[in-house]
This record gives sequence, C-alpha cells and structure tokens, in this order.
Amino acid sequence: MRGKVLITGAGTGIGRETAVELARRGRDVIASTKTEEQAAELKEAAEHAGLKLSVEKLDILDPDDRRHAEEWEVDVLVNNAGVGQSGPIAEIALERVQANFETNVFATLALTQGLVKIMLKKHSGRIVIVGSLAGRVYVPYLGAYCMSKSALEMLAKALRFELKPHGVNVSLVEPGPYSTGFNERMEQTKYEWFDEKSLFASDTDMIKRKERWLISAQSPTSGIVRAVVRAVESRRPKFRYVAPFKYKLLVPLGVLIGK
Repeated sequence: MRGKVLITGAGTGIGRETAVELARRGRDVIASTKTEEQAAELKEAAEHAGLKLSVEKLDILDPDDRRHAEEWEVDVLVNNAGVGQSGPIAEIALERVQANFETNVFATLALTQGLVKIMLKKHSGRIVIVGSLAGRVYVPYLGAYCMSKSALEMLAKALRFELKPHGVNVSLVEPGPYSTGFNERMEQTKYEWFDEKSLFASDTDMIKRKERWLISAQSPTSGIVRAVVRAVESRRPKFRYVAPFKYKLLVPLGVLIGK
C-alpha cells in the first residue's frame, strides 16, 4: 500500500531497521522514537546515509504524543513499540506485569484507535502489529511478556474482522528471537528483583540455562525486516507473517521454545 507510513519504536532494533529499509525503497516514512535523544540520533544517522526519513518523538504512553500523531494523517501504522519483563510469573510484582501490558497492549490500542478514525474517513488504510511467537508459544520465565503478546494476537484478530469491511487491512507479524538487544535487556529485568531470597532461588541454574538458550537462538534481523516490509507493501496482505521461517513450521505443532 502506498501513502505515509508511521512506525513506532523506531529508535532501535526491528523498528529502526524497517524504517530505514522502507525509506530506501522510496516510501514516505515517519520513524517515531520514545525519546528526543533517540530522535536526534536517528535523524543524524539518516542524514549521514542520505535517506529521506522523517523522525518524530512519539512516546505511545503519552496521551499528548498520541493526539499529535493523529495530525500526521498516516495511511499505514506499524505498531512496533514494545517492552518486556522477565522472571517467574508466580512471583513477579503485579506492577511489572501491568507495565508490560500498558505499553504492549493498552497504549498500542489507544494509538491505533486515534489513527483509525482518519483511516475510516478515507475508507482505506493498513495496520501492522508486531507481536511475537511468544504470544502463541510460552517461553520459560517470560510469562508477563508472553501474556501481553498473546493479547496482541487477539487485538489483531478483532481489528481485522471489524475494519476489513471499511477498507482497512490488519496484519500480525510474529518474530521469533532476533539479535536486536531487546531479549538481552528483557532478560536482565528480572535481576532487578530476583535474587537468593526469591521463592524460586533453587531454580536459578535452570533459569540461567533458559536465558542462555534464548540468546543463542537469535537470528540476524534481515528476515523479520522483510516480513514487516511485505506486510506493509503487499497488495493482498496476509493476516499472519512469521519469521524465521523454521518457526512457521514448528509453532503449529505445539513445539515448546526452549524445551
């Protein structure tokens, strides 16, 4: 689909690389970042690379930022911004679970609702939600994150059913583990509270093994960037895009990641 593309969470990782790739392909892209510092750094990098790329600060948790985004009248929204919490779900503080949902689900929905109003007026548009295979297959000790990504799957299905009659397509992109630094940061969050006094301190060795497995299983980002680009540009977008390809085969069989 042609038109203006907004990508959230483009300061780092998949969002940033997708924004750069779409700009290289001649698309009108707004790469949004959570902080002004990220925006300034990305602007400088784009200018240095000779890319025509608009960069805006958009913290999806900020209602004023979300309202400002409505003024851009985008045709394609790529909901990529997300956070992750790790640690045993039976012990993790509810505030951490709530924070995971606040960004990954509620703020994502709030931004989408605001931009859908413009799309409905045009009777056209496209929404791409970057979920995770962790929304369909549990990853050990990432329960809070998996729960939020599972909710995103239902959000994507509901939006697709409700918006398709109005000319707005919805797709869900599900990455497996990718080497963007996100997984490393997510794994470290548990050590802000998990220690030898934990109810699950005796599981520490197993927790660290699962952590090492996740990091070692990561793939280069090129595959997932291609999947997001296809979801944005395809004339007949599918509902679900999965990458790496091997997980497309394993997940429907109920194979447990990291088992």
